[in-house]
Amino acid sequence: MTRTATRAPAPHQRPVNQVVCFIVSLLALGYLGACAAHPVAPAAPTPAARAMLAEPSAPDLPAVAARKGRLEAALAAPPYILLLPHTSDELAAAQAAAVADPRVQAATRAPDGQPLRAEVMALGPASAGDVPHHLELTCTGQRCARVQIYVYPTNTTLTALVAADGTVLSVDALADAQPEIPRDLADLAVQIALADPQVASAFDGLTPDAALATMSATKTALERTTCERSRHLCVAPVFQWGASALWTIVDLTEFRLVGAAWTDQGASGRRVWSEATLQDAALAPLCETPVTLERDGWRLSYLLTSSDGLELRDLRFEGRPILASAKVVDWHVGYAGRDNQRVGFSDAIGCPVFSAAAVIPYAPPVIAAAPDGGFTLELTFRSPNWPQPCNYQYVTRAHFGADGSVRIVAINEGRGCGTEGIYHPVLRLELPPGADLRDQSGTRLTSEGQATWRPTTPRTLEAHTADGPLALVPLWAEAEHAYVYWTRPAQAEGQGDLPSIGSCCALDARQGPEQFINGESLAEGAVVWFVPRIANAERQRCWADTALEHGMLVPRIWPCGSGMEITPLSARVGRESSRLPE
Repeated sequence: MTRTATRAPAPHQRPVNQVVCFIVSLLALGYLGACAAHPVAPAAPTPAARAMLAEPSAPDLPAVAARKGRLEAALAAPPYILLLPHTSDELAAAQAAAVADPRVQAATRAPDGQPLRAEVMALGPASAGDVPHHLELTCTGQRCARVQIYVYPTNTTLTALVAADGTVLSVDALADAQPEIPRDLADLAVQIALADPQVASAFDGLTPDAALATMSATKTALERTTCERSRHLCVAPVFQWGASALWTIVDLTEFRLVGAAWTDQGASGRRVWSEATLQDAALAPLCETPVTLERDGWRLSYLLTSSDGLELRDLRFEGRPILASAKVVDWHVGYAGRDNQRVGFSDAIGCPVFSAAAVIPYAPPVIAAAPDGGFTLELTFRSPNWPQPCNYQYVTRAHFGADGSVRIVAINEGRGCGTEGIYHPVLRLELPPGADLRDQSGTRLTSEGQATWRPTTPRTLEAHTADGPLALVPLWAEAEHAYVYWTRPAQAEGQGDLPSIGSCCALDARQGPEQFINGESLAEGAVVWFVPRIANAERQRCWADTALEHGMLVPRIWPCGSGMEITPLSARVGRESSRLPE
């Protein structure tokens, strides 16, 4: 069944006259942008334009030479880390304190003491979602800074929180993880792709330009290359061409094009939104300060993280703890290329300010009464040109029941860069402190582990707390199966904002949480990770398009999704279902 993107207006939305002016402006910008930026293209690439691997040499570009020079200069003098330009003395001091910290220096050195190539990728004020629970009081009343450093040889992301007085409060190191990249690196990736003669020849004599490129800052992988499983820092400028898209995989560790692959995008495609990235000022406070919500016996807080989407914290029903935290930390999107190579994205969803998240919210959260009782809290994240090809819309929805149950659902509303995409949303559910995690037979899980669940053999988990047991039940909907992991709560493993984890394109359990499993005890509590696998199908699920209605082009959506329900066992009456809350 399809549905339109029209939603009932929430009480806090803009006045009608502002909304009308906003839509008129968008349509005008979209029409002009379509005429200016996108030449008429053939319906398909030429037969010669197939998946290809590029030569191992880097292009002779002035921008590449200049960047290599900056990196070499950084390695020659303290702090031996390439710094980001700063916009204030406070951020400069925070950056200097972070890179000089002994923990950072140790993580950016080889065993023999030689400096490793490392670069500050993000520098800015720490938002509420960046600060772990135990540091909230420290950063209240003073402005903490967040400094994120990428270590190229070890593929490690370091995240440092720095107090206003220059004290480095924490340094978290996450292996096999990559931060969001700054705009100058994304622009450089496009230049590298355009400089390769194979890219130009793929378009049958017409040289593509930067106006055709999208997703240039989104991390990627390409099977059977150095980018596979994110061993190198790679991004994927995608050049849209008729009903197809040419993926150009750029290795920013070696500054070269790794390869390219064509995918089909579907038959239709017309612009609905402006090309400009819209950052709604109404969202900025949600990135800074958690909002407390009390309704129908529920009390919780929610906030918008830098790249882990909407986070719900300290969920309580009539005073009883239900969850310490719930969020969708990543969307892994994999596609089958025409030569059976898998390409894809690790989509970060998050705040449009102080962040480089790939897909950002376009409006504040919507809170509404649910048809079957209780209420819902929902936030939609959208690429600026959705529902066009190579643009995405994701929804995080929580349904709070009158019986104390909560359903956390990750929803994909298309359109994507291919007609055969595989989606893996990564849900992180932190149980109340001290909860005992048990399988459906009642056996206590004492150490970290993982399993594969299927709808044909239903499985559940139980969390036993001081206030009684809770059931964790999958909501399968369109999911084919799911990978489930249980780990101990840890600051560097999702209590603060996580960089992209896992492989975007893996079809097995290599989705990211497995790297946190090392046999540690669950004596102090547990985190449950739920990663469903959902395959898209054109005009069936995980898809979006446009349709002409009343003389206007409006989005049409074929959604897909999956999630988990957490409910007191006393309130559960055979709830396992494929139906998602409306």
